[in-house]
Amino acid sequence: YFPVNFVFPAILVPGAILLDTFLMLSGSYLFTAIVGGMGWGLIFYPSNWPIIAPLHVPVEYNGMLMSIADIQGYNYVRTGTPEYIRMVEKGTLRT
Repeated sequence: YFPVNFVFPAILVPGAILLDTFLMLSGSYLFTAIVGGMGWGLIFYPSNWPIIAPLHVPVEYNGMLMSIADIQGYNYVRTGTPEYIRMVEKGTLRT
């Protein structure tokens, strides 16, 4: 139930190539699981930066400097989130 601009595919190919390389060079499933899994986790986030990068573009919105991700989070209120959580900093309630 999320808008299309919140849902995007993750790039898994660089991590898969890394895992295959570890398995091919070592021939050990245990080494591939430990070292290759760590390498896959380390390369997963940077390989997705090109997809996430447009969300970090600064824009002016109602006189405030925000990123596109901030504007999306501000305009799309999740139904499970109470309304007062967005306004915590403006009131006396601190959570």
